[in-house]
Amino acid sequence: MFDNDKSLSLDFRLADFRLKNGDQIVFSEWDPKTKKYTGRKYRKTVKIAIKCESPTRYWSSKELKKHGLWLIEFEE
Repeated sequence: MFDNDKSLSLDFRLADFRLKNGDQIVFSEWDPKTKKYTGRKYRKTVKIAIKCESPTRYWSSKELKKHGLWLIEFEE
């Protein structure tokens, strides 16, 4: 998934952090088996960040109600 995610131009993230257009996000690969980061990383620049309140299957309604959700579009 980590390699495939690099090519995506859109992403959803739990909005438990501040974010604005032009910010950069560093993505770090996580190994759920070892419960450690692998050391692989990549960086993307946010083109447009829209905070929305849409539910998803990835987060609980309690988390969504507390934080909201980011829809992020990255520059190519």
